[in-house]
Amino acid sequence: MTNKGTTSNEATRVNIWAVTRLHNAMTIIEVDDAKILTDPWFVDSRAFVGHSPIGVDQLPRFTAIIGCHWVKDHWGMAEMEAYPHKDTPVFVSAPNMEQSARKVGFTDVEVLAWGAERKLTDTVTLHCLEEHIGRGRQTNNYGIVGPHARIFFGGEVCDLAAIGRVGEANEPFDVAIGPVNGVHLMGRQLTATAAQMLAATRLLHAPKLLPVHDEHKPFGPLLKIASSIRDLDTVEHSDVEIIELGLGERYEQAS
Repeated sequence: MTNKGTTSNEATRVNIWAVTRLHNAMTIIEVDDAKILTDPWFVDSRAFVGHSPIGVDQLPRFTAIIGCHWVKDHWGMAEMEAYPHKDTPVFVSAPNMEQSARKVGFTDVEVLAWGAERKLTDTVTLHCLEEHIGRGRQTNNYGIVGPHARIFFGGEVCDLAAIGRVGEANEPFDVAIGPVNGVHLMGRQLTATAAQMLAATRLLHAPKLLPVHDEHKPFGPLLKIASSIRDLDTVEHSDVEIIELGLGERYEQAS
């Protein structure tokens, strides 16, 4: 996997946080001694551009696995059956996600309500943040907070009013990670466009935006892709750094 941003080759530098982009909303987020997998989906689908550059058999042991959204392309548990560390804590947004995780052998699975907090390590805390309710099921955003880093992750960001409330209730984040392709299903918007995610980043008072969820292919009138990261090329964002990662690339912020 390719490294971008600041490297940690110099002994005097200390890693603060890092993100590896894998596929759709699936990333690996590292904060201090915590290593977190988000929205696992190890599927090679013709409905998407590309696929994860690594397989389940190449995954490290994680501190936690988190799921934002209850649809298949955010929560591929069939493939995660091959992950050997089934005692890894798993935090999800909806009961069907808990059920599918337990079905493949995960033993420590919890549906988190907005406002919940869980200690991941002695120094890193997971905060469950408001997003939206769709078809009766909750979608979560998350804050991953260490002593020197505050990471916002939203795999299915759509409700900017909710983001605004999160921004008002929390200290500024160091980076916002979220979708940019503005997927519409049968005319209903599911995720933020690039411009909306940039607005969300500002509401969170984050100086950096790391786009994900940008690989869907359109499917006739059923599935419309309204946006992409390229939309940000023509939008003024001198106040926000865009961290553009290809699949498999890693960004590391160090001090």
